Amino acid sequence: MSTKVAAAVGGIVLLAAAGGGAALYFTGGDLSFEQPVVESVQTDFGTVTEESTGVETEVVVTNPNNQSFPGAASLDYQIYMNSVRVSDGSEGGIGLDPGRNVINFTAQLDNSRIPAWWVTHVNNDERTVVSTQARVGVAGFGASLPPQNRSIETDLLGAFTNDSSSTVAIADREIMSVSNQRAEWGTADAEETPIAFSVDLSNVHDRDVRLDGTEYRIVMNDVVVGEGRTNDSIVLEPGESDTFTANAALDTPRMEQWWVTHLRDSQTTDLRVEVFGLVRDDGELKRVPLNVFDRRIRFETDFLGDEPTQVTELPAEDGVAPEFGEPEVTDTTSRWGGVTEDTTEIITSVDVRNPNEGEFNDLLSLRVNQTTTVNDVPFARDTSTVEELPAGNSSFTISALADNDAVPRWWSRHINNGERSTVVTAASGTADIAVTTLPVDLPDRRTTQETDILASIESEENRAVRTEGGQRVLTILDTQAEWGESTPERAPLLVTAQVRNEQVAPITIERLDYVVDLNSVTIADNSTARSYNLGPGATRDITFRIYLDNQKMDEWWPTHVRNDEVTRMTTNTTAVVDTPDGTRRATFDIFGNGTTIETDFLGTKGDADDGSGTDGSASLAPPPTAATAD
Repeated sequence: MSTKVAAAVGGIVLLAAAGGGAALYFTGGDLSFEQPVVESVQTDFGTVTEESTGVETEVVVTNPNNQSFPGAASLDYQIYMNSVRVSDGSEGGIGLDPGRNVINFTAQLDNSRIPAWWVTHVNNDERTVVSTQARVGVAGFGASLPPQNRSIETDLLGAFTNDSSSTVAIADREIMSVSNQRAEWGTADAEETPIAFSVDLSNVHDRDVRLDGTEYRIVMNDVVVGEGRTNDSIVLEPGESDTFTANAALDTPRMEQWWVTHLRDSQTTDLRVEVFGLVRDDGELKRVPLNVFDRRIRFETDFLGDEPTQVTELPAEDGVAPEFGEPEVTDTTSRWGGVTEDTTEIITSVDVRNPNEGEFNDLLSLRVNQTTTVNDVPFARDTSTVEELPAGNSSFTISALADNDAVPRWWSRHINNGERSTVVTAASGTADIAVTTLPVDLPDRRTTQETDILASIESEENRAVRTEGGQRVLTILDTQAEWGESTPERAPLLVTAQVRNEQVAPITIERLDYVVDLNSVTIADNSTARSYNLGPGATRDITFRIYLDNQKMDEWWPTHVRNDEVTRMTTNTTAVVDTPDGTRRATFDIFGNGTTIETDFLGTKGDADDGSGTDGSASLAPPPTAATAD
C-alpha cells in the first residue's frame, strides 16, 4: 500500500504525473514556480489494537523553489482492500519548505471491515488489490493524486493439496490408505466461508470401514475460525475406494480476530486443519480419534510491500490419535447351565485384558461367536455382545443353548467312531470400534470323550442261566460283542455268547427278551427273533442282534448332565427256553449290569485341551463281578 502526497499554495492548482512522482504546477501574477515533486512514499503497519490497525505513511516531497509554502494545504485519503473501504481520514496544515520535505501521517484501518474484505478475497480467487487514494487541496482548489495499488495473492487451497499417500493403522492393522488431499472454497458471505476438504480413501482392511459424519476444527494463530460437525458419510467395503468430502465452513466474523494476530506476529499465520471421523453409536454421533484430513501450514504476507506470499508446510503433530490395543482373551472356561428336555445351556466365562482407555474404549464393544460341535455335528451356537468392556482385566460370561435333538446324530457317530467323540468349542471374537471391526483371538477348546460299552458286555467268566424256579439249564462260558453300523435312529449290537447245555435233554432257546436303561431312560425294550437248539451237554456259539434306540438318546442326555455327567447302565435280559419240563423263562445276563459311564464333555473335571490336542476322556466303571458257575 502507498500514498503520494504533495501540497503547495498558490493561485491555481494543476495536477500532472511525471515519471515516478506527482507534481503540482503553480502560476500567479508575474511569478512562475517549478512544481514540487513527490520523490517517495513509504508505508508500514503501526500500532495494532483490537479495533484498528495503524498504517504509518512517510511521503518525501522536493520543493525546487526558494520560496516556502506555508501550511495551507490539506490531504484527504481512503484505503481500499478490493472494493471494501477499510480506512478514511484527512490531514490539514501541510506546508513545504524549499528543498526536501518529509511528511508523516497515520491512517487508521478499521478492523471491523476485515471480514467484509475476507469475503472479497476468497470470492476473488484469493486475490486482493490494496489501493490508497488521496486528494490534495490548497486555498480552495484541489486535485487527486494517482491511486497507489498493491496486488496481494495467497494460495491457501494450494497449500492444502497433498498428493502423497499415507496409511491409517489401528492396532498395527492397516485400515485405510489416504491420498490426494485437497480443498475447495465455496462462495463466502458475511456469515460463513464454505470450504470442502476432500481425500481419496481406499479400504485395505478385510472388513467394512464406515464414517457417519465428520468433526472439524480450523485454527489460525490460536483463533478458532471454524469448527463443527457435518453429516458427510461413507462406507467402504474391503478393497473399495472412493472420494470422501467434508463440507466445513469458516466463521467469517472471526477473521477480524485472526487479522489482529496475523499483524502482531509480523504478518505470519500458522493454520491448522483437522477433520475427524464420526460414527453413530447407540443413536449418537461419537468422534473416532482418527484423522481423515490433517494439514498444518504457515503463510507469511507482505500487504504493504513487494514480497510475494510465502507458504510453508508444517509437520503434523504426534499423538493426534491415541493407540488402540486389541483386547486379549486370557482364559475361557465352560460349564453346564440350565437343562431342559429340549436344550442344555453352556455357560462360558471369559477372562479378558483390555489395554484401552479414553476415546476408543468409549466406542468399544466385543462380540463373541461360540460354536460347539460333537463329532462335527453342530450342538450349540450363540453370539453374545459385551457393550461395555472396562479397561484392564475383567471377566464376563456368555451362554449358548445346545439343542438336545442333536444328541442322536453325534451319538451314532460316537459309536461308529469306536465309541469316541471329539468335542470342539470354537470361539471367534470381534472388537467393534464403530468405524470398523477387528478380530480378537479366542482359544478353541477341545476334549475327546471315550466310552467302552462293549467292554462291559464282553466276559470270559462262567455265568449260570437259571429258570425262575432256580433250575440251572445253561452256562454262558464266554461273551463277545461288536457294534453294527449305527444311524441316528438305532444302533445294532451283535452279542455272541458261547453257551453249554447243562441238561441231559435237548434245549431250545426260543427268543431273548432284553431291556436296557441309561439312568431312567429305556433305550432298548425288545426281543430277538432267532431260536437256537442245543443237544444234551452241547456247547455252541449263538449270536443275538440287539437294537438300541438312538432316538431316545436326546431323552437320556438331560439325565446325564443333571447327574454331573454320570450314567448308570442297567439291563434286564431273559431267555425263553424249551426244556423237557416245559417252557421256562431264565435269566440270561449277556450285558453285564450296573455299568457306570462318566464323561467330561466340557473339560471341567480335568485338564481340557487348550488347543494343543490334550484329551479329557470319559471313564467307564466295570460292572459288579457276575456270579460264576458251580
